[in-house]
Amino acid sequence: MTRPDHPLPSLDDFVQDTPWRGDAPPAPLPSPIEGVVIEPLAVHSDKRGDLVVLLSQLHAPVEEIVHVYRVTARPGSIRAWVYHDHQSDRLTYTEGRFRVVLYDIRPGSPTRGQMQVIHAGADNPLRLTIPAHVVHGVMNEGEGDASFVNMPTRAYDPANPDKRRMPYPDARIPYRFED
Repeated sequence: MTRPDHPLPSLDDFVQDTPWRGDAPPAPLPSPIEGVVIEPLAVHSDKRGDLVVLLSQLHAPVEEIVHVYRVTARPGSIRAWVYHDHQSDRLTYTEGRFRVVLYDIRPGSPTRGQMQVIHAGADNPLRLTIPAHVVHGVMNEGEGDASFVNMPTRAYDPANPDKRRMPYPDARIPYRFED
C-alpha cells in the first residue's frame, strides 16, 4: 500500500553490507560407506538468530541445484527405507534432532553391507550426501516437529519417480529405530 503523505526512501539511503569473510566450511567427516559425504555446517549467529549456508559454490563447485524441498517430521516419526537409482540426496539438518541410518546394498561396492548411524540437527548441523543405491531412513528423535531440506541432484519426475521403497521394518535391513 502506498502512502502519498509519506516519502519513499531512496536507493542511496541504504548502506552496503559489511563484507562477509566467507570462511571455509569445516572439513568433511569420515564415513564407512563409500561415496557418502558428511559435511558439518557452520552456523552464523547474532542477536536476530542464525544463518546457515546449506549449499554454495563459494568454496568448491557443486552439482547443479535442480530441485529443493523441505520435509517436516513429527516426533518419533520414521521414514524408512528408501534408495534412488540415479540421484544423490543432499540432505541438510539444522534444527530438531534426527537419527539417519545408511545401509550400503550396492552390488560390487567395497563397502557393501556397511551401516552407519548419524545424529544430526540443531546440535550437529550438517549436509549429508547419499549416493544412488545407498538405502536410508530417518527418525525424528526430538520432542517436537522438526524439518530438514533436500536438494537432490535430479529434479523430481512425478511420472517416473527415482525412488524405491521397502516398508519398515524389514529383517533384511538389520536396524530397528526403536532399539
